[in-house]
Amino acid sequence: MPDFARRRFLKGVSTGTAGLVLTPLLARLSAQAAGTYVPPRRVVFLLFDNGFPEGAAQPVDLPLKETANTTRTPIQGLKLPFEIEPLQPFQDRLTVIQGLRGHHLRTDHGGGFRALSGLPSASKTTSVVGESIDAALGKIQPTVFPLLALGIAANSRMTIGPATARCSSGWGPGRPIASFLRPEIAYESLFGSVGAQANDFARRRKLLDFISGDVKRLRSQIAGPERESLDQHVGALDSLLQRNDQLAELRDRGELGRHAPQLPEKPPVIMTEIAAGQCEIAAAALISGLTNVVTIASGLCALETTYSGISNHGTHSLGHNESDLELKLSGWQVLGRYHHFLAGQAARLLAKLRAIPEPRPDGKPGTMLDNTLLVFLSDSANRQHTHGENWPVVLVGDWGGRIAAGQVVTFPLSVGVAGAGASANQTYSPPASGALSNPLINALYCTLLQAAGAPRETFNRAPGLKETAAQFGALPELLA
Repeated sequence: MPDFARRRFLKGVSTGTAGLVLTPLLARLSAQAAGTYVPPRRVVFLLFDNGFPEGAAQPVDLPLKETANTTRTPIQGLKLPFEIEPLQPFQDRLTVIQGLRGHHLRTDHGGGFRALSGLPSASKTTSVVGESIDAALGKIQPTVFPLLALGIAANSRMTIGPATARCSSGWGPGRPIASFLRPEIAYESLFGSVGAQANDFARRRKLLDFISGDVKRLRSQIAGPERESLDQHVGALDSLLQRNDQLAELRDRGELGRHAPQLPEKPPVIMTEIAAGQCEIAAAALISGLTNVVTIASGLCALETTYSGISNHGTHSLGHNESDLELKLSGWQVLGRYHHFLAGQAARLLAKLRAIPEPRPDGKPGTMLDNTLLVFLSDSANRQHTHGENWPVVLVGDWGGRIAAGQVVTFPLSVGVAGAGASANQTYSPPASGALSNPLINALYCTLLQAAGAPRETFNRAPGLKETAAQFGALPELLA
């Protein structure tokens, strides 16, 4: 098909029944065919509770040492610790940051809104007193959902996260952003306008059955990267439904009714299954173009989950290194498994994006992963009862060449007497502490804004603070 005809067809197909779901994708394909496509700057924040000890992020063969200067070490060829080992296939675009500090961040059992804003809020974790970084990035390139917030709270019966307490994100003072806590509710909100029955995920027919005519017509008349992108997009949507189609079949045959046990007062919800589902939702929303910014918060920044599927022990006790007698593991070893699992889910999401062709900002061939950044960190810095003295962060991606990836960046740091580089499969040593003059977590967020094309001098710096403006500004070590 000639280019002009292909562009006309891509424009016209969006008026069919598939338009509700395929419109963002079709706009992208049309722009690519016209040579006018500018890839968005996608970002995924994956937060988790109970802290992220230094050794859980530090390469095994690069022990964390006390340093009075900022150091930058290539990460290629270094062995990642067990906790983030699933990210090894993306090592060429992986960055580990040690030594960032939290501004007046001293919280118990979760960083709450402070984690993604760097703002000191009122008592505990309840106040949204400003703008979080995910919201700020969502405003730059708004799409159907400027920000998709997904929560993992396996001990809760809620479907929507609390709007006024313990939330991770906010548009501004007093404007919290609630999270979807159930994958099926998130799915219904994202894709439910195309024939899904309200609150009946198990009975929902395949989305592709509804739009199959337009999809087949479109696929038969395009080729090359556009067809490959369409196939990946459809595959992402279909993967969300395969599990539930099987459940629906069992239900229709009466198998579920015959074999279902008596439900307890609080229906069991397994954390590992919720996390996997939320990552599938995130991938589908990014691939379809429904959003460019996703925040996934396990524990809702407040220990609001169990680790069911990994451990039956209490999450609070595990954070204090209380042993899981059933698993015969220390609390920190269990946390290591938790981090490993979440890193594995992140790796699955990244692999889906890497499979989809998309040009880089310079026009060279690439994939969606080339234009995506993963920010992997704990809501409470390096430990459950954090003082914010060190906030380990793992980034995956160079964001289309805007981020200087493939390195370990360590700001001036003092470490515990026994060294802070041990793995969670061993025993964590006393935490490391960044120098008081080190950049704050706000500086990382200011860096992201600059790389996204919306620079600010500082991010969330209130007047009258003892910290200098430089501690809130962009980090040259991370900018390409």
